[in-house]
Amino acid sequence: MHRHFIAALVACPLLVTSANAAQSTGQIPDFYIAGGGWDMINANATNYAPPHAGLAPPVSNDPRYPHVGNLQPGNKTDRITDLNSPLLQEWTKESIRKTNESVLERGKTPFVATSLCWPGGVPTQLLVPTTLYIHQTPDIVYIVWERDHNIRRIYLNKEHSANPKPAWFGESVGHYEGGDTLVIDTIGLSDHPLSFVDNFRVPHTTQMHVQERWKITGGGTGVEVSFVVTDPGAFNMPWGGMMRYRHVRTPMVEFVCAENNPDPYKLNEYDMPTDNTPDF
Repeated sequence: MHRHFIAALVACPLLVTSANAAQSTGQIPDFYIAGGGWDMINANATNYAPPHAGLAPPVSNDPRYPHVGNLQPGNKTDRITDLNSPLLQEWTKESIRKTNESVLERGKTPFVATSLCWPGGVPTQLLVPTTLYIHQTPDIVYIVWERDHNIRRIYLNKEHSANPKPAWFGESVGHYEGGDTLVIDTIGLSDHPLSFVDNFRVPHTTQMHVQERWKITGGGTGVEVSFVVTDPGAFNMPWGGMMRYRHVRTPMVEFVCAENNPDPYKLNEYDMPTDNTPDF
C-alpha cells in the first residue's frame, strides 16, 4: 500500500536544519543533500557487492543453482547458498544445509527478510530495495527506510553500553571522518532464529560486530557503504561487503509491507510478523 507520507519530513525540520548548518563548517558530511533520499544503484541483485581489497568476500549463491531475481530477465529461481565458503563454521553450514534442502527437495520458499516483511538487521537492512532517508542531529543520526519505515539510530554522543540489550539493529555509535564519511560501530545484535547477515540465510551470534563507513561520493550524487563483519561464534574470519546508492529527489510515501500477503498455497514456512496489540 502506497500513500504520500510527508509526516516524517514535516515533523523533522530541526533535523534538516542542523544537518545543513553542520555542513557549512566543512567538517560534517551532509547526507540530506538539500532534500530527497537514497536508492540502491542495483536493486535487481539484492546481494552485497565485493568488499575492498584484502577482505574475504561474503557468502554467495551455489554456482550449481544460478539465482534469478524477480526483476531480472528469465524465470525466477530461489537462492541456494554455497556451503563451500571458507567463512562458515560447521554449525552455520548445518543450519544453511537444512534451508537449502527445504528449497531443493520440498519446493519451499526460502526466507528473505526483504520479501517476507521482517526487519533486516545489520548489515542486512542494506539489502532492502527501497529508498532510505538520513536525518542528522548533533547527537543522533536517523536512517529511515521507506519500506515499513524501519528506523535505525546511530548515537554520536556516547560510547557502547557495557551489556547492550540484543536488538534487530543492535546498538550503533558513530562519528564523522574526513568531511565525507560517517563511521558506524554496531554491537548488541539479536541472534533471533530469523536474523541473518544476508539474503542467503547465513546465521550469526550475539558476538557479531559490524563496522561501516557511509561515504558521500560524486559530489553528493551517491553514497558508498562499505562494511566489515566479525563474529568468532559463526565465522572463521572477518569478511566484508559493499552497497552503493544514488541520490533521488522523491518524497517519502507510506509503504506497509505486511498487509494483504496471504499464502494460500502454503509455500512459505515463515509467518509474516504481525502485531495484534493496539497502539493507542
